[in-house]
Amino acid sequence: MGALIVIFTGALVVLFAGLFAKRSILQGIGLVTALGGLVLSLVALNSEVFDLRHMLIFDHYALAFTALMCLATFLVFLASGYGFRQLGETLGDNYGLILFSLCGGICMVSFQNMVMLFLGIEILSIPLYVLAGSRRNDLGSNEASLKYFLMGAFATGILLMGMALLYGATGTFDVVAMGEKLTSGGLSGYGYIGFMLLTIGLCFKISAAPFHFWSPDVYQGSPTIITAFMASVVKIAGFGALVRIFSISFVGVAGEWMTMLGAIACLTMTVGNFGALMQSNFKRLLAYSSISHAGYLLLGVVSLQYNSVSSVFYYLTAYSIATIVAFTIFMLISEQKASENISVFNGLAKRKPLLAFAMTVALLSMAGIPPLAGFFGKYFLFTKALEANPVMVIVAVINSAISIAYYFKPITAMYFTKEEDVDNEVLLPGLIKTSIVLSLCLLVIMVIFPGWLQGLVG
Repeated sequence: MGALIVIFTGALVVLFAGLFAKRSILQGIGLVTALGGLVLSLVALNSEVFDLRHMLIFDHYALAFTALMCLATFLVFLASGYGFRQLGETLGDNYGLILFSLCGGICMVSFQNMVMLFLGIEILSIPLYVLAGSRRNDLGSNEASLKYFLMGAFATGILLMGMALLYGATGTFDVVAMGEKLTSGGLSGYGYIGFMLLTIGLCFKISAAPFHFWSPDVYQGSPTIITAFMASVVKIAGFGALVRIFSISFVGVAGEWMTMLGAIACLTMTVGNFGALMQSNFKRLLAYSSISHAGYLLLGVVSLQYNSVSSVFYYLTAYSIATIVAFTIFMLISEQKASENISVFNGLAKRKPLLAFAMTVALLSMAGIPPLAGFFGKYFLFTKALEANPVMVIVAVINSAISIAYYFKPITAMYFTKEEDVDNEVLLPGLIKTSIVLSLCLLVIMVIFPGWLQGLVG
């Protein structure tokens, strides 16, 4: 609860600081706010569970996911000084909207009542519709904002209809009481239709196929720093909400939906990987990569009966940190070279070996190459999924092998392709260097202490 209050207060402070043109302190306020939320969440892990009138509950699960989102936001804010350097009077608004969106994410992973799930999704999404179009003179940014808004509004309608039908079938919005009634009575009639609609709405938020069509266009059109936030914090919040409601309300009737969700997982990872293979635009490549990772993470949802929550959390941590590193480095290089093609990485290893090394580690981790954190994330997930359905794991392993092909495209460009314009030197701001080095250290710590990280979710 303390983290939510601190982040909301920080959002208000940064808005007023921007109003009074205190541009120089806005990034600092954002960093302190995100760091404060992270520290308070970790400290609260040793406290008793805080239940806010059965609407929000801050247990180990909620606090761990809150800490992860605050960490991801902190890493994004370290790079935001460069990412927002061209903004004028709207700079404070952008920082404030990111923090308000983070508040929505916290509500999504802490809800105990379906009403709070809906409010959390809207609090998370509405600021992002604005942030996606924050470059008002860029047609691509405007298009991304409009597509995200229209698709988001459509998905919200489906989600609300699902909630209404589930209420009609169970007589409650409380997820614990709903789980008890569904376990005793099963999914049937309105309850089954409501479950399907709710799943569709949440699948949109995590960009699972076939509800992923918005993702590549929105990722490409949005400012890169906002795309990094979407690919990390929004993904964490979406899966945090999905795992929470499935593990509490629907796990008792898992036999009725495991096959369906397993099929969605296989379709998602296949669509994501084959889509990424055909991309030359790096942001679209990472968008399809994000879709494929949603498919892998859905394996953890399918195997919730086998205690896969900690594996999902570990995987999300490894994926989010690696994704932020990739987007941060790409933002730095692409904006200095005025291109989003993979060719911007040509010859990077000779000019900026730190950036090339960090990008290589991030991409190989997402590909699941040992001994990196992404490999252990996939190992933990696949081990749990193997108990639920071995066929899904076979499909996942094949898709992981396919993904290596497109993750090696930028690596090949960095180490084995000569740069045409050798006079174009890439500048490396101090805070971005700090973000990259800190992220690499976190990935190393994850490999050394995987058990400690998994233990955070209780």
